[in-house]
Amino acid sequence: MKRKDRQKPFSLEEQIEWIAVAFVLALTVRCFVVEAYQIPTGSMAPTLYGRHYQVTCEDCDSAFSLRLDEGVPLSLAFDCPVCGANLSESVARVRNRGGDRILVSKNLYMFRPPRRWDIFVFKSPEPGHENMNFVKRLIGMPGERIEIRNGRIFVDGLIARKPPRVQRALWQNVYDGLHESHAQDYWLTRGSWEVANKGLLLRDPSLGTQTVEFDRPILDDYAYNSGMGQNFVPDLWVGGHVRIETDNGEFSAALWADSDTWRATWRPAGFAVEVQLRLNERLLAERRVPDDGTSDFDFFLSSVDGLVEVGLNGSTAIELDTKITTDDTPLYTSACGVFFQGSGSQMLVSQIEIKRDTYFRADLARSDESLGRPFVAEVPENHYFGLGDNSPISRDSRQWGVIPEGNVLGKAFFVFWPIPRIGPVF
Repeated sequence: MKRKDRQKPFSLEEQIEWIAVAFVLALTVRCFVVEAYQIPTGSMAPTLYGRHYQVTCEDCDSAFSLRLDEGVPLSLAFDCPVCGANLSESVARVRNRGGDRILVSKNLYMFRPPRRWDIFVFKSPEPGHENMNFVKRLIGMPGERIEIRNGRIFVDGLIARKPPRVQRALWQNVYDGLHESHAQDYWLTRGSWEVANKGLLLRDPSLGTQTVEFDRPILDDYAYNSGMGQNFVPDLWVGGHVRIETDNGEFSAALWADSDTWRATWRPAGFAVEVQLRLNERLLAERRVPDDGTSDFDFFLSSVDGLVEVGLNGSTAIELDTKITTDDTPLYTSACGVFFQGSGSQMLVSQIEIKRDTYFRADLARSDESLGRPFVAEVPENHYFGLGDNSPISRDSRQWGVIPEGNVLGKAFFVFWPIPRIGPVF
């Protein structure tokens, strides 16, 4: 008969030893590897949220966030940014939420220098506020000349183009047809275009080329701020799905800003789709892309930071780099928009989305048009220039200047709370 193993007696000394080891490991990780921070304000929204209200629209069941200011009562006297429904306390569910909790790598910059578009944490450079930590997006590097013009960032006179993953994070919804219950209010239909089936239907192709236009100004609105924007945004993205009923149909999507119009055309041709890109009706590029011959495909057209892309079924079919400079860019855009055209066949355009780029203002309080000049800053050696993504309310390098290298604490890389927002930070 085997003897039962004796249970190891409880040892207070051993337990204290393990607690001490765990404490030292946690302290080491905090001091030398990562540290957790909670975002206090909305200056980086919607990339990172500070304390906010979470609002759920009863019409489309979409959730979005509103800035929470101490002593300022919540106002829902505006439209849902997803479906357009007018909100009031009776048609929205509201909950208070704390700021995002993020992890910051404290030693990454020991192995590689900070990079433009990083979200980084630093001690305030403002006299008297040295103990405050800020989170901003790194825009300017040592020795550079930074200019903010028409919502875009220029470095030494050339456009600063965002990496694709950063650009994806900075696109902001203007229109989402997947949840649209008020589409009739958003589109100016002409000819036989009509709003139908959560999309746009061209019913009678016999009238020639017909146009339907997005009928809302595209401004630097932030649902988070519950306020209207002041600046027209020239950098846009539009996409969706189109079904063309017959082989001789042709569909176009266009983005325009002031006097320039980028127009992409998709024309089914047997087991291929002919894709074209025009600027002000001048043909700049064309490509024949193999297809399954169904005349039923996804599309997109984008123009951002001087890069124009035309997409078919999730892939880029045409890409054109215009390499814009400050000399090519006005101080502000007077008007911009989106429209579709169809001819030769009945067609249905559905799942429509319109997005705008993040617009960096030249001034915190005034519109770029009323300011009448760009923002220009020289970044000294061993300093950085940071901006908040929520440009209308962000106090940043536009106000208190550049950030000494010694103030930099690390790079934000992950949101670990709340659960719905868990993921990497770009």
